[in-house]
Amino acid sequence: MNKKLLYVLSLIIMASMVLSACGGQEQPPAAQPEVPEATEAPEAQEAAPEPFDLTVWYWGEQEAPGMKDFMESAVQVYMEENPHITVNAVLQESDSLYPAFRAAAEAKEGPDIQFFWGGIFTLEDAWLGNLAPVSDYWSEEELANIPAGQRAETFWDGKQWGVPFYQIGTFWAYNKEMFAQAGLDPENPPDTWDEWLNACDSLRAAGITPIGTGFKDGWLGGWMVSYLGQQNFNSIDDLMAAIRGEKSLTEPMYAEWWERWKELVDRKCFNDDIMSLDLYQGQALFEQEMAAMTNHVQPYIAVLERNMGKDVVGIMRTPVYGSGEYSNSIGVPVQSLAITSFSPHKEEAAEFLRFLHREDIMKLMYDKAGAVTPDSRFKPEWFNTNSDTAINKWTSEYPLFWYQYYYPPIWESEGAIALGQLLVAGELTPEEAATKWQEIADKNRRENPEQLENYTKWVLPPEMFGE
Repeated sequence: MNKKLLYVLSLIIMASMVLSACGGQEQPPAAQPEVPEATEAPEAQEAAPEPFDLTVWYWGEQEAPGMKDFMESAVQVYMEENPHITVNAVLQESDSLYPAFRAAAEAKEGPDIQFFWGGIFTLEDAWLGNLAPVSDYWSEEELANIPAGQRAETFWDGKQWGVPFYQIGTFWAYNKEMFAQAGLDPENPPDTWDEWLNACDSLRAAGITPIGTGFKDGWLGGWMVSYLGQQNFNSIDDLMAAIRGEKSLTEPMYAEWWERWKELVDRKCFNDDIMSLDLYQGQALFEQEMAAMTNHVQPYIAVLERNMGKDVVGIMRTPVYGSGEYSNSIGVPVQSLAITSFSPHKEEAAEFLRFLHREDIMKLMYDKAGAVTPDSRFKPEWFNTNSDTAINKWTSEYPLFWYQYYYPPIWESEGAIALGQLLVAGELTPEEAATKWQEIADKNRRENPEQLENYTKWVLPPEMFGE
């Protein structure tokens, strides 16, 4: 043991002896720390939210290629910001979209958010009790960001039942090079009806099929009535009057469009095999440069422009024949998302819909799928195609109206589709088509009194149409 250690031990022993000697004496009390005045106990730390799943059934890849990529990317962003929520986004097939949802609604289990084609195709499920109003969860200030004419499509009985996922401006793409070959002005497509018929003649004379589309599957019927059927209307009330039975579909205001459709057929504006091709097959003739024009939706027209070039692909509105205030109306309908009535997470579903209308997410969808969210916060400087820029300009210049999203679906299935196919095949005259269409409407009102009652509640404030 070294000297240093011995010295330390000796000091310890001496200290203990001193303490023992003092052990019998009273020791002064140890100083006590000052006790602060009573204060409120700190709040307990907020418990982490319980994890849960949010299920979204959506559609759109078919008409806006890249939608699946967008949704997967958006969901990832949302889950990173909300780690307690697992979002299950399931892409639906066209044929099973509605049957699958109706089965889920019957079982009261399935998606918290459901995709619908807009207008009546959304409201029918509101009438069935399958939806919860979005306006119960979004403020009027939030809803005001959606253009009124597009809000109107799912505004019923004073409430908003759907909000836009994306818009599908429905116009005509045309091939500028083919127009030039036929002696037409590639920068000024036809604007009037006579100009359109003459353009068909010029294209045919140059050996070019004017319009490429398909009618085998029937979908073209809803497009044609929506391009042509409203051109003599002065307001949405004209259509609602016919639906309620106050006006007849045989009156010129409602019937002339059948004659105009037949004119397009007689002037050979369509591809000769239109009845042998489905809609998408016929539209593909344009991409294959086998037709000079085709009907299509905004996201896909933008795809055509990107793939074929801005110098090749132009966009045009439906030429005007009518004399009503809606003669120059344009179709920019919206595909909708809605909250299901059986969702246990309606507040969170509304928040996810709000997330989809956030600026960075709207831009993400446009970048990935070329789809435009109709929202005042969407910035026009994001556009990267001439067609999107043109449509954006037109929406501020012309009334927004898409016939197909307002009439009873049977008007389409048994009318615009079934009668339209007979018309195009030459088995029915325009006058006969109008008469049979009225018979379908009369029968529908007799057999569906509840639907008729629901239509009486579909009252739309005039400002929703910019009036």
